[in-house]
Amino acid sequence: MYDGPIIDVDVHHRWHSEDDLISYLEPEWRDVVERPRSAVALEAPVALFHHTTGSNKRPDTFPDTGGPPGSSYEQMRDQYLNAFPVERVVLSFDIGTSGGVANPYLASALCRAANDWCLDRWIDQHKDPRLYTGLLVPTQLPEDGAREIRRLGDHPRIVEALVVSNALGRPFGHPVYHPIYEAANEFELPIAVHGGGDQWSTNTHFTAGGMPNSRFEFHTSSPMSAMLHIASFITHGVFEKFPKLKLVMIEIGTTWIPWLLWNLDKSVDLLRRESPWVKRLPSEYFFDHIRLSSQPLELSPDKRQLVELLESAGPVDEVIVFASDYPHWDTDDPSYVARRLPESWQRKVLYENCLHTLRWPSDALRLDELSPAAASVT
Repeated sequence: MYDGPIIDVDVHHRWHSEDDLISYLEPEWRDVVERPRSAVALEAPVALFHHTTGSNKRPDTFPDTGGPPGSSYEQMRDQYLNAFPVERVVLSFDIGTSGGVANPYLASALCRAANDWCLDRWIDQHKDPRLYTGLLVPTQLPEDGAREIRRLGDHPRIVEALVVSNALGRPFGHPVYHPIYEAANEFELPIAVHGGGDQWSTNTHFTAGGMPNSRFEFHTSSPMSAMLHIASFITHGVFEKFPKLKLVMIEIGTTWIPWLLWNLDKSVDLLRRESPWVKRLPSEYFFDHIRLSSQPLELSPDKRQLVELLESAGPVDEVIVFASDYPHWDTDDPSYVARRLPESWQRKVLYENCLHTLRWPSDALRLDELSPAAASVT
């Protein structure tokens, strides 16, 4: 059993009510959404594929004090943070679909408000040294996204630039998004793309051939968009243009990695004709710049099959970073993930890979500052 330190890249927090978010909007936008309140959506529609249980959250995560799952710090602390040797978590909203509302100017304003709410109500109010956050980046107007990074990108508790909604309908490596990456590169902030954001946009599909018609189709097909985004980052030369940039793909699975890398590498001559900025094998960019969250960790009939498949692509144990996805219905707790992995992978996946990927402040916990139990496994 792994009992070392844990970094979790995907913990979802949420406002208790929309009034909390509205209170952080600029006055002109607050006036728009409050008159009449029910006429303006503050999030992109998320009910395309209803969860068969009625909620995509664990039943035990609904706070006794009211409000949605993820809105109570105390419950998150008692139910998850204190239950495992968690050293750091990255708060990732739920999941940040405000940037996908139809009005692009309102979308940018909502992202700004969400970031201010998060820093004020979670980071500053609770002062829990384990709490860090992503910076929610608006993408419909990429220059607004770049401005938001430059406004808050040097905050010591912001460790990544979080991209969710894809309302422009272009894969995220497309040059239209490069102003966002230029700003992130300036602050040495990794880009985190949270899977599923493509469904919460009006101008895009996230599966090949059209939109799914059920949650069964949606849940099993969602990695398709992740593969396209990764191929786009590589073929558009994002990592050549911004060589310090890291990309963290969240909640999109892992078993497709060998297929994608094999096919990209075998097509490298064609890639170089069309994309002369591709100077290396695509798989080399992948292993140097891209990390993938462990959740959802696919269930193979035999756990050895999963490891053998991933190892066939290369040093995947250096690429995967732990994510619980708390408080969602398919939350993976650290002990479950550790049991699915070889012992030699466990510390890398649950701690080290993320430690060396996100932009942590200089006074963040280091190995010599860990508890005796955590330090004993170093």
